[in-house]
Amino acid sequence: MSVLLAVALLHVGQPNTLEFHVSPKGSDTHAGTARAPFASIERAKEAVREAVARRLTTNVDVVIHEGTYELSRPLLFTPADGGTERFRVRYVAARGDRVTFSGGSRISGWRRGDGGVWTAHAPWAFSQLVVNGRRAVRARTPDLGATPEYMELARADLAEDRSLYTLATQPGQLADWEHPQDIEVVVLGNWEITRKRVQAIDPMTNTIVLAPPHAGGHDAIRPGPGRFYFLENAREFLGEPGEWYLNEGTGEVSYLPRPGEDMATAGVIAPRLTRLIEVRGTEGHPVRNLHFQGIRFAHADWVMPDFGFNGIQASFHCIPTEGARGWAWDTWECIEPAIRFEFADSCTLTDGALEFLRGVGIRVLKGCTHCRIIGNAVHSIGASGIMVGENGNLADPVVPRGNRVENNVVHDCGLDDYGAVGIWVAFTNGTRVAHNLVYNLPYTGISVGFQWDESPTCCANNRIEYNHVHHVLQRLCDGGCIYTLGLQPGTVLRGNWLHDALRAGSAQGAPNNGIFFDQGSKGFTIVDNLIHATSAEPIRFNQCAADWHTFEANWFGDEAAGDPAADRIRDRAGLESPHRERLSPPAP
Repeated sequence: MSVLLAVALLHVGQPNTLEFHVSPKGSDTHAGTARAPFASIERAKEAVREAVARRLTTNVDVVIHEGTYELSRPLLFTPADGGTERFRVRYVAARGDRVTFSGGSRISGWRRGDGGVWTAHAPWAFSQLVVNGRRAVRARTPDLGATPEYMELARADLAEDRSLYTLATQPGQLADWEHPQDIEVVVLGNWEITRKRVQAIDPMTNTIVLAPPHAGGHDAIRPGPGRFYFLENAREFLGEPGEWYLNEGTGEVSYLPRPGEDMATAGVIAPRLTRLIEVRGTEGHPVRNLHFQGIRFAHADWVMPDFGFNGIQASFHCIPTEGARGWAWDTWECIEPAIRFEFADSCTLTDGALEFLRGVGIRVLKGCTHCRIIGNAVHSIGASGIMVGENGNLADPVVPRGNRVENNVVHDCGLDDYGAVGIWVAFTNGTRVAHNLVYNLPYTGISVGFQWDESPTCCANNRIEYNHVHHVLQRLCDGGCIYTLGLQPGTVLRGNWLHDALRAGSAQGAPNNGIFFDQGSKGFTIVDNLIHATSAEPIRFNQCAADWHTFEANWFGDEAAGDPAADRIRDRAGLESPHRERLSPPAP
């Protein structure tokens, strides 16, 4: 036994548990005990790997004390870092301590300039800024919350060989801005967006030339006449308190403070990393029994590809393929997650938070079995919040099975990708999504399935139950509090309270519903759901039919008023105790 391990064994906090401790006041030359803690998570991970290599005969806890731990690179956990079927490895915040794993760094040295704008130097590129624990707004025109909040395109033209992509705008919307190549164009579609870099702007001809290369897209999403759009990231757009701009050429970041913010003392953080945690096993050799408890994961970026974001649905987008022409659809991929599980067995993320992440919050992918995402606050996310499964049909034995997403508060996702969803599940068997509170989203709340016909796939036996989903579809349309696709035998929608799927002024297209059964949806059991306050009918069917499903005792609209059974659904939907008391979600 090494000296390090022998010392740590003298400081076990409970029977059958080996403890290592980490504190900002520690040192990586210490032994990792409560009295002599490590300073970094990386050093603790090395110590755990040594213990695992000696064959675990006890549980292992890494107890992490109060503080923010800036990660210099993503933390990769392989089977050599996990537990066994019998013994766990757990990274846990010390009782009562606020612990943050951060992929960002502070920006200091702010100087006051003209017009109340402050500037500082940041020697790295980023697309998100957090000031005093609040996400700043990337400078845009029209301003966020303005009336109107968007401009309108006159036309969009993509050359057949995809060599040139231009947008024609209405007169007076463009100007000779100093750094047009920093600007991004965001165009709203029915249920997704397009986000592209600018190559050139010609105010005289009201034309924007988009930076190549170019991909295709669905005709209900891609830019076209009458589509709403806005422009983002130019210094000239700074006009509202809380806005910021980065000149990537010089590294100068500009910020217009909100009332009461003192930039001499403000805590300003920009992300350096896109990935914080990766749990990655292989087929036949998963990472087992690895747990993260009570930890905040914050400050991760998403680097938009050079071809932009050509949205398809739920944070998936087209990527260019060689030889593709015109508007034809291309290969799909997903916005990168800050936390990624693949080939993980019985691993968990519990009682923590995902926040200020510009990409997807967490993805649980192929080969993941019996993993749990429970009791977390998920908010201030650029894309989708929690995603379980893949975007293509899988064969045994790599189908994600028996995973659980429960008692999470998911809100204010999709801040950069308006087509994002709160919780997404597809091509997975036996996933349970239960007792979550999901609200304040630009598109759908919970999405299950990703097959656009009724062909048999591995997607089956999923349970979406006792969730409270409300105030969704606040930017786009053609979705619902719950949205489904494809044949899913054995899948149950039970006891969900769904309301306030209303109609935003920016919506251009199909209506919004409590439950939207989209193409090929078949084989569901829908029981004891309460649906009211929707802009269209409570349930909608598109290229599927009501008699493809089993319906039992659901309540819609005014007919539920004062019904004791409907009241019981309200009482049970959403967070269970003790999560209800611990998470204490803010009022919508």
